[in-house]
Amino acid sequence: MKKQFFFIVVIIAFATAVSAQSNAVKSCSKSSLVSQTDSVKIKQTIGIAIDLLPPIMSATTGNLGYSAQLWYGYRKFRVRGVIAGFQMPDKLMRNNDFKDLKTTAKALIFDCFKNNNFEGWWLGAGTEMWDNTISSKIDNRSYDFTNYVITAGSGYIIKLHKNFYIEPWAALHYVLNNEKVSVGTTEYKTKKIQGEVSLKVGWHF
Repeated sequence: MKKQFFFIVVIIAFATAVSAQSNAVKSCSKSSLVSQTDSVKIKQTIGIAIDLLPPIMSATTGNLGYSAQLWYGYRKFRVRGVIAGFQMPDKLMRNNDFKDLKTTAKALIFDCFKNNNFEGWWLGAGTEMWDNTISSKIDNRSYDFTNYVITAGSGYIIKLHKNFYIEPWAALHYVLNNEKVSVGTTEYKTKKIQGEVSLKVGWHF
């Protein structure tokens, strides 16, 4: 159909005067570009992705980590369900009385894209729940505690092949509650504000 349209335009262009021909070609090129752009616009989609930070962070401690997300996009909006499990390196805890901080994080995030087709810049915000287990070096026992978190972030989706993409991103997390683990005269409490930078790999349909 596009080829037939192209040939008709060419015939009309050659049949007109030189000045009219120039205007016709410009008009045809502009309308053809708009038509192609509209034809590839994705109205809604479902996607999956993995975050590389949790497995890499856990690997430095000799443990396995994971991260997965399932998301639904409509026009320029996206909602993501996220689950991740990882172990924090002891050096990053900055507390010599505790070790082996393991976290299972669950999140619900809402994003808005600047461009169509679920690519380019996005801004997002949502809520998270972190279920934690930590061990005390003092009594060699493990303790459980939970953090409730609000988060905001931004990222950029780069399409590598069709809808296969990589997604560098960053976020800030704010811990709402003040739950802590106390053992004798020492205690561990999650930092109120935390930053995160990572890379995701994903695909959407």
